[in-house]
This record gives sequence, C-alpha cells and structure tokens, in this order.
Amino acid sequence: MQRWWRVLYGVIIVGLVGCGVATPTATPVAKSRVQAVLAASNLVVGPNRLPIGLIVDGSPINDPNVQVKLRLYYLDGTDAEKTQVAGEGSADYFGQGLPAGIYVTYPDFKKAGDWGVEVEATLPGKEPTVSTLRLSVLAQDPTPAIGSKAIAVDTPTVKTAPDLSQISSDPKPNPALYQLSIADAIKSGKPTAILFGTPGFCKTATCGPSVTVLGNLQQTYGEKMNFIHVEVYKFPFSESVQANPPLLVPAMAEWRLPSEPWLFLLGKDGTIVNKYEGGITTEELGPMIDTILAQGI
Repeated sequence: MQRWWRVLYGVIIVGLVGCGVATPTATPVAKSRVQAVLAASNLVVGPNRLPIGLIVDGSPINDPNVQVKLRLYYLDGTDAEKTQVAGEGSADYFGQGLPAGIYVTYPDFKKAGDWGVEVEATLPGKEPTVSTLRLSVLAQDPTPAIGSKAIAVDTPTVKTAPDLSQISSDPKPNPALYQLSIADAIKSGKPTAILFGTPGFCKTATCGPSVTVLGNLQQTYGEKMNFIHVEVYKFPFSESVQANPPLLVPAMAEWRLPSEPWLFLLGKDGTIVNKYEGGITTEELGPMIDTILAQGI
C-alpha cells in the first residue's frame, strides 16, 4: 500500500530563499533545509483535504509554530495557467499526539490532471524556504466519495469475536470501538466515525495514535455517536502482513481503500460527510463532529 513516506523520495526541492535586505551589521538568520512531503495518496476534482508533512535536515518535524503557506498551479493547462496562481492559503497545524506534524489546507481542484504546489515553510527564527510538489488530481474518486452512501459491511464486533486480540492489532484494544459493525452503525440512525487502520503494523506510525484519538472522542461524545475501528489485516496479523500480497480484511476491498489509515465521518442517514487520510487529531475532528451533531446531519 502506498504511503506518504515513500513519496518523500520523489519530491523535488527548489532552493528558494526569502527575503529582505540585511544591513551590513545585521546578524544573518539561520537557514534550514526544509522539504515538503505529500501526506495523502488520493486527490480528486472538487474539495479536498491536502495534508503536508515537513522534513527538516532529513528528519520529520512536529512543530505548531511553523508557518506554512501553499500556492497551487495547474500544470496541465495553457502556458498562462502553468504560471498563474490557481489557489493559495495558509495551512493549519494538526500534529497533536502524532509522530510528525501535519499541515493541512482544503483546496478545491477545478480540473483533473497534474498540479504543482509551492510550499513556503517558515520555522521559528529561520528564513522562509520554498519546496515544490507535483500532485496528480483524479477526475473521479476511487474511494467512497463525500456525499455518497457508506458501504454496509459486516465488520467483526465483540459479539461475533469476543477475543478482541483476533480483530484488532492494538495491544490494548478498546472494547467501545468494536460494539457495532459498519452495517449496524449505518442502520442505527446516529452519526458514525469509522477508522480503518492497523495499530500493530502501521508503517507511518499514525494508526496507533489515531485509534487513541478515536477512543477519546468516543468518551467525549458517548451515546450521541458511533465510533468503530476496523483492523486492516486478517488474523493472524503478522502472517497476513508478511504474505505477498498482504492479506487484507474484506472491508478494505469493499471500501476500495489503497492505503491506511482512513477516517470516515457519516451522517445519521449513512451519508459520508467528510473523510481524512492519514493521522487524525481531536483538534481537527472535534469541530466537524460538533457541527454534525448540532445540525442533526
């Protein structure tokens, strides 16, 4: 499965440095080599969540004080379009509890094809640096799309598999996340959060923290909403991970997920309201859940 760490090796660095003219007596501001990394594998025409990671001098960082700005260009357009800014904005930091910071914007891609992104990152006490990414935006979403009905799957629960160690690679699985199957949740008349992830074998190290976030949200919102964790690999997990190809649970194929983790938020009628690829945080999900509950979606 594709993971954003692998994308790191295809990223092109542009050594652009800002800015200003120093006086002869000024102390030079320290520079750092900052490389932007795409933390998503699925971008489509329309509104998107675009998460960016930052590698500084070869190591990922997790710093809420970094300022990140993005500028978008449509590379498959005319010569004028290739150089004209098609969208820009500042990225929000969501890295609380994750092994690396995620800096998120929410662009609306109007056309399919190749897009370029200039990522300007300013570390505390450093000069801004700019790196570039090339994105492939698809005409149609291969994964379940926002606004579509969630796919009913009879995922394992404590009723069908009382031994949670056989349905979750989490070393300390939270029983509250395995009370309902996806199919049951869709019929419940409540909003639902569904996390596909493998805490024991996640190569990006974001699945475990994301499952913890899901459990914390379940404690916060209680009976108002369903919270479900779906393990990615079949039991026994270690054997499934080592198989070629790896042996995935049926829900991964039915939901057409090429990577993990994924978090889907459903309205009470089973419609997908929003989705998040990669690590999640309470700070990002909380406001959306509050909106879903307040509006009775």
